[in-house]
Amino acid sequence: MRDELIAQLNAWHEEDEYQQIVDRIKEVPTILIDDELAVHLGRALNNLGRYEEALKWFKKIAEQSKEDPLWHFRVGYAYYYLDRLDEAIEAFEMAHKLDPEDEDTLTFLEWSRNESSKTPADDSGEDSDS
Repeated sequence: MRDELIAQLNAWHEEDEYQQIVDRIKEVPTILIDDELAVHLGRALNNLGRYEEALKWFKKIAEQSKEDPLWHFRVGYAYYYLDRLDEAIEAFEMAHKLDPEDEDTLTFLEWSRNESSKTPADDSGEDSDS
């Protein structure tokens, strides 16, 4: 039964049916959502743009995932889209350290660094219309 569930979650992911994944996993009592289901849920929530909620699930498995480059990438992805660029950079740097060949990680790391280094528009507080 578990193998069937995982196969279905993977199929929905391939079909971009992320809400189906969320709905199905949320049918499982929270106490029974293990690391593997938390990863599926977090990934689906990221893909739905529900980044804060995704981070909640990723953080539940942080200790077990600290050597997993894909976990760090997914966390960085959520931080990136939440415009929490320093945290995104940190996550992408760790993902890159663990898997230096991953092109997506390098792309998001570069984007995060570039956006982080941009200076905001004049924040002097002066009204330019006066």
